[in-house]
Amino acid sequence: MRSSIPLLSLAATCAQAGVVSVGFSRQTVDHSSAITKRDTLDLTAVNNITGGGYYAEFDIGTPGQKLSFLLDTGSSDTWVNSVDTDLCNSDELQAENGFCQETFKPSDSSTFEVVAKGGFDITYLDGRHIKGDYFNDTVTIDGKAIKNQKLGLATKSVRPTGIMGLGFDTNVAAPRKYPTILDNMVSQGFIDTAAFSLYLNDLNADSGTILFGGIDTKKFVGNLSTLPLVADFQSTSDNVTSFTVKMQGLTVNTKKGSDDVKLQNINANAILDSGSTICLLPDSQVQDIYQAFDIRTVSGVNVPFVDCAYAKSKGDGISFDFAFKDKTIQVAMDQMVVNSFASVQDQIMNDPQLSQVFDGWEGACMFGIGSASDYGVDDDSFALLGDTFLRSAYVVYDLANQQIGIAQSNIDTSDSNIVSLKASDTALPSVTGVSSSETNDNDNAGERLHAGPALMVSAMVAVGVALFMM
Repeated sequence: MRSSIPLLSLAATCAQAGVVSVGFSRQTVDHSSAITKRDTLDLTAVNNITGGGYYAEFDIGTPGQKLSFLLDTGSSDTWVNSVDTDLCNSDELQAENGFCQETFKPSDSSTFEVVAKGGFDITYLDGRHIKGDYFNDTVTIDGKAIKNQKLGLATKSVRPTGIMGLGFDTNVAAPRKYPTILDNMVSQGFIDTAAFSLYLNDLNADSGTILFGGIDTKKFVGNLSTLPLVADFQSTSDNVTSFTVKMQGLTVNTKKGSDDVKLQNINANAILDSGSTICLLPDSQVQDIYQAFDIRTVSGVNVPFVDCAYAKSKGDGISFDFAFKDKTIQVAMDQMVVNSFASVQDQIMNDPQLSQVFDGWEGACMFGIGSASDYGVDDDSFALLGDTFLRSAYVVYDLANQQIGIAQSNIDTSDSNIVSLKASDTALPSVTGVSSSETNDNDNAGERLHAGPALMVSAMVAVGVALFMM
């Protein structure tokens, strides 16, 4: 089986006034799994084919080497796979972890400088461990060079591409914090303040938009609600180190209304994490949801499975309502059903072992909510909201003021109206999105504002499907 993940180039300009014009290109990357080397499908292969995510491309070094990066709000380091990475020089390791895309060759960059030999060492929530060096080099985004940017150079890796960490500098893996790419965008004059907005679009779209330094009022419905960031579950103080907000509840609505799923109360600190494909919730709520929709699991595979029919008429009228202060984000059932296994459905349904697990189903799809306890987190105050939530939300990440803005996403729109964010503002602009979308009408919209002079960087990103907890 060959699985192709489309990538769109990260494009940016430094505008002196007005709205930045963004160009993008689309590439197809061979991300085949070990299934191509097997006569039958086994559980290891099922794990392998869940690779993917939201990716952007930009240049590293002088002259620039174009590389692909997973965009991750759940981490802060940006790193690349070295040409000498163990993964990218081993067919066996790539068969287990996915086939490498472009790698970085330090000797080809005249501005490359190692600053911490062996100092890069990071472990993600899903247990993936990356090791190597820290180096300084130039990051070029559409001809605009961010100089002396500290990056990780992976020499031991389990990921086919690098990651662009979009989090706070206090959360980097280094012993001492250093300026992230976002920080240096501000200090080197590309944007006015450390903030960006993220529009992933819906599950069937192949692209979304990230705006550094701006908000697009055409990409959300109604008003933006501002939520203060809070310390996450790992913190031993009140210091903010991640995009964590108070989640006040979750309601599951069904077709008839009277059959709504009864969940235990949830009052959690939820991390907004674009590097994670699914959401993680406390186990007690998850088990209630699994029972209601016959979600099944397979021993040895951290993937919750759902009947693919729920993405069609079987899921009509079912939604998951995530409640925050002054805002509820509604996620339709079809956005929770991820067909990660489309190319191997026949193998799954005909496999002697797996066919018994999924007997009576139209097909085996990945469900968009998992149990935090499967990842070693048994704290009922913990939640992680990944792409299956974020596709339905428009989120503004304001690092400078330690807050986020959130609204219902206006999916499937190519319209754009950009408002710049200013360093002098401690509150998000009082802007209003569209009055309604085809699928949501949760807020009343007022007069729309037009973009003023802006100094921002924008990027177009593309979607794959993944089970990465970054």
